[in-house]
Amino acid sequence: TQPCYLQFSSSRSAKLGYNFVTMKLPIFCLLLVFCGTHGQFEVPIVDGGDVGAFLASLQAQLNEQKNEIDAMKQKEGAVYVRWGRKTCDNEALTETVYSGIAGGSYHNNPGSGTNYQCLPTNPQWGRYQDGVQGWKAFMYGAEYELDTIYPFGSTSLNNHDVPCAVCYVPTRGSKLMIPARNTCPTGWTEEYDGYLMAQAYRLQATEYVCVDGQPEATPGGYTNHDGALFYPVEARCGTLPCPNYVEGRELTCVVCTK
Repeated sequence: TQPCYLQFSSSRSAKLGYNFVTMKLPIFCLLLVFCGTHGQFEVPIVDGGDVGAFLASLQAQLNEQKNEIDAMKQKEGAVYVRWGRKTCDNEALTETVYSGIAGGSYHNNPGSGTNYQCLPTNPQWGRYQDGVQGWKAFMYGAEYELDTIYPFGSTSLNNHDVPCAVCYVPTRGSKLMIPARNTCPTGWTEEYDGYLMAQAYRLQATEYVCVDGQPEATPGGYTNHDGALFYPVEARCGTLPCPNYVEGRELTCVVCTK
């Protein structure tokens, strides 16, 4: 990193000296905040101690630094999982980091993790021992459980394996999944909308995830192995206020970035 300094006119520096530095100490301290991490400041002061020019120059440099910081924040990007799809839409703006298969704990086992995982199709291994050794946590694939045409309009995906995709948006830094909505708030960009899904209430608890409203299946994954399961989520009245919620109605969801 480069040093941060003020450049005074040689003919005025002696006269301005202590009085000027004392008067402008808060501004000088503000400059020190940016030293080292935000580069070099050169704030010229013309003969005559033109404080207005000094402040204007300082403001311009601070604005420049703010713009650079904002640009850096935008470059951080946002990452989210698109459940129920093999790729991310709009590849020009969104990068598919990898396509995978949904996984989780076996639906009626009390242990292991409670969150679904988007597992890559090409795993890498470290140190291992083949064979099931007993007291370990287990990872299974996941299947759709759809016994009615609601909410996806068909039961054709019932018992099919659930795909997923990890998506990266380089131009937006925050992401949000909103249950019971299918549109994003003002100022946010919709990545996808769909329906809330989780394991059935009589089975092991899982997280709620947003599954794409136009779901796909993993090729060849149509055998009923159970494993982790994805059920639609219905609203139940009581502590959940009805209206505006409706008893037994399937809940929507939307994933937004900003």
